[in-house]
Amino acid sequence: MADPQQPPFQPLQTPVVLIAFRRPDVTQRNLDVLRRVQPEQLFIVADGPRPGRPDEAEKCAEVRALIDQIDWPVKVERKFAERNLGLEANVELGLDWVFSQVDRAIVLEDDCIPDPSFFRYADELLTRYADEKRVWQIGGDTHLVPKEMFHGHSYGFSTWASVWGWATWADRWHDHRSEFNRDHAGAEDRVDQTPRTADAQRTHVAVPHPDALVTEAARKHFTFVSTEPDGDRYGWDHHWWVTIMSRQGLSIMPCVNLVEHDGYGEGATHTRAAKDPVPADALEFPLQHPPTVELNEDAERELELVLLRTDGRLSRLARKLIRPLWMRAMVRRVLEVPIVWRVVRRLVGQ
Repeated sequence: MADPQQPPFQPLQTPVVLIAFRRPDVTQRNLDVLRRVQPEQLFIVADGPRPGRPDEAEKCAEVRALIDQIDWPVKVERKFAERNLGLEANVELGLDWVFSQVDRAIVLEDDCIPDPSFFRYADELLTRYADEKRVWQIGGDTHLVPKEMFHGHSYGFSTWASVWGWATWADRWHDHRSEFNRDHAGAEDRVDQTPRTADAQRTHVAVPHPDALVTEAARKHFTFVSTEPDGDRYGWDHHWWVTIMSRQGLSIMPCVNLVEHDGYGEGATHTRAAKDPVPADALEFPLQHPPTVELNEDAERELELVLLRTDGRLSRLARKLIRPLWMRAMVRRVLEVPIVWRVVRRLVGQ
């Protein structure tokens, strides 16, 4: 990541959303980057502590104290939950709140630490594709899709893209929520520590369009997600992607990794694996735009296989069977051996 001592960029006019919970260390890292780009409007969506967890209450208070210390000229909007909503409710209700006020935004969870160039990239593409309704999301993480798959362009079009640093428009979010409209009623009123997330019900059946995905394994995966009512089984991001897929929409993914996901380990909600984060890189400008808005099948295929390796039904079963994080790390290292990964790719998606 670039030197934090460099002078700040031109203030950023696009609103930024920071979704936080109980991790003051990564929240501070995020604020250090935001201080450099100086967004003029910052939305903070902070979940509350779970009942009976005084240690968590203290950490949540530390996070909120950091927000009070913001020292650049910025309009800070706060949505602080008094009690714990849970990840799904905090994100969905938080983004509903944000997009009731602004027409576009850059979204970061607290453990997604961007390179400053991520903001210029997202800001430019939010403007360029605002009226291109096929484009739903601008992602910042590549999940290590090789740069050569972008054919010399600064970014490419995939069906789904990571939400580890992303951006979208209010009309796309509202369109998604009109059919995936769980309201998480009563989430803040619960008294137990491990509540069940609201059901993942849609107003109508929405399965991936036949042309949205390029591997049969991904079609099966997301078709299953689209009809799975258990809200705890797949996160809000999967359901967002299903909406995009059902509309034959597109996402944007950069040719280099612009966001470091520092959310691995025991303190994480979902990504508990013992894994080192991939550092964020800077993107070169001016951007080299693809000549047409169409799916990059090479990048999409690789991205689908990465998702299935980390979040498919077989990988979820493996996580249930293999509990120690060190053992999961050992299995992952085996899978990442090139010859082993080539065999796995053929088995799951080619």
